[in-house]
Amino acid sequence: MLRLWNIALVVLTFSLTLFGTFLTRSGVIASVHAFSQGSIGVFFLSFLALVVLVSLALIAWRWDTLGAQGELDSVVSRESAFLLNNVLLVAATFTVFFGTVFPLLSEAVRDVKVSVGAPFFNQVNVPLFLSLIFLMGVGPLIAWRRASVENLRRNFLGPVIVGIVTAAVLWVLGIGSVLVLLSLGLTVFVAATIAVDLVRATRARRRMGERTLPALGGLLRRHNRRYGGFVVHLAILVVAVGVTGSQTWSVHTETTLQRGEQAELGGYRIRFDGLRESQESNHGKVTGSFTMLNGRGAGTVLEPAKKFYPQEQSPIAYVDYRLGLIDDVYLVLGDFASDGTSATVKFQVNRMVSWIWLGGVVLTLGTLLAVLPEPRRKAA
Repeated sequence: MLRLWNIALVVLTFSLTLFGTFLTRSGVIASVHAFSQGSIGVFFLSFLALVVLVSLALIAWRWDTLGAQGELDSVVSRESAFLLNNVLLVAATFTVFFGTVFPLLSEAVRDVKVSVGAPFFNQVNVPLFLSLIFLMGVGPLIAWRRASVENLRRNFLGPVIVGIVTAAVLWVLGIGSVLVLLSLGLTVFVAATIAVDLVRATRARRRMGERTLPALGGLLRRHNRRYGGFVVHLAILVVAVGVTGSQTWSVHTETTLQRGEQAELGGYRIRFDGLRESQESNHGKVTGSFTMLNGRGAGTVLEPAKKFYPQEQSPIAYVDYRLGLIDDVYLVLGDFASDGTSATVKFQVNRMVSWIWLGGVVLTLGTLLAVLPEPRRKAA
């Protein structure tokens, strides 16, 4: 049904990878990867134009062959959910593309430099990705062609109630942000739809005489593509929780401490113990010593530093940190007294960033499960 659409997405994806490479390698946008003194940007731009023109020509040539073989029977169907999913992803792509090239267009047309920062991307993309999370729960369970009221009630009534109850409990616990409640409520809703499907399929195999664990293992082996996809969905949920937590509950401060003085932030206390100077092979270094306490045992020593290179006008900061499943603590050394009696430090507690990395691990496992060869079936 969507062959032409899929081919267009493939062409768009490859073209955008080339365009992104062109932006950085040509020096058009400031980047550590930029080769602004070379002519490589011209080659990338020429190759990009060639790819787009040839691809569009091939699509036009095979237009009749790539035409749709069917049509949507109902808006409330799995086909519609799949198509809406695609539209939302393309909208998010266009948002990033527009925000990236708008400063270049503004400078070229009006000779005015305009910066597009995080607020623009968050304002547009957050609603899009919340909608995508919702569709992750709806798409796999909604019926093909046309979903009946009974299908919707049987598959989604329980998960919807669980998601609403979760949001209500979080609100009672003091979380007042609508976006946070939506994000966590939708995350629980999607997790519940995955659980409903898995429990239902496992029960069906148990009725055939299998025990629970062998039945569950058999599902993963025989339907590895479907349940590999579910594992990938779980990974996206873990990432969503990590992003929500890191954006909502992360805290930071900058303070000046005298030797022996303490600062507190996010349940952690740091004590400034002093400074020491050292000379490395190609630079000098001033290292601060800070003891971090969190009420759970002995203190941890953090040693942020500043490196002074002869060829650099400004010192380079060395950040010290401690990573955890819930909290990441960062210390950055700022200005300091020459006699080592005081120092300014940036103290930052980032929440749940590790969940984003954990989601990447789960996503990899789901992908591996999905691409496993299907088991051979014996002929009857």
